[in-house]
Amino acid sequence: MRGSPSPSPRGASRAQRVAILGILALVLAAASGGAACGTEPVGVEACKKIERVRCESATACGIDLHRPLHSGDKPENDVAACIRYYDDQCLHGLLITKEPAPQAVDACVDAIIKGDCSVVKTPESHEACAFLIPPEPVQPAADAASDADAADAASE
Repeated sequence: MRGSPSPSPRGASRAQRVAILGILALVLAAASGGAACGTEPVGVEACKKIERVRCESATACGIDLHRPLHSGDKPENDVAACIRYYDDQCLHGLLITKEPAPQAVDACVDAIIKGDCSVVKTPESHEACAFLIPPEPVQPAADAASDADAADAASE
C-alpha cells in the first residue's frame, strides 16, 4: 500500500492521548459520583422557615438586627436583612443527619411564635425544636478506649 497516505504517527498518538484523557475524566467523574463538594445539605427549607420566624420575632425580644450591615434604619429593614442573610446561610442546611418532618418544623415554628424570648434566642432548647441539636459524633471503639485511658490518667 505504497500509494495510500498513512496517518502520521504523531497525529495518531495525539488522538490516543486525547481519548485516554477523555476516558480518565469520565472514570474520575463516575468515581466521585459527580459531586465535588460532598453531600447535599439537609433541612434547607426547614432552616429558612425557622430563621424567618426568629428574624420576625427578634426585635420584640430586644435582639439587635443591625448586623449584617444593610441599608435603611427602620425595623422593617432590619428584619428583611436578617431574612436575606439566613436565606443564604440556610443553603448550607442544618447540622442534622436527616430531613425533619414538616410537622416537626411547624411545631418548632409555632413554639418560637408562642414561646418567650429564650425560644427565639435558642430554639433548640425547646422540646419542639430539639431536632435542631446536632447528633453527637460517633467515636470509633479504639478512640473511645484511649479517651477513657486518658481520663483515668488525668484523675490520678
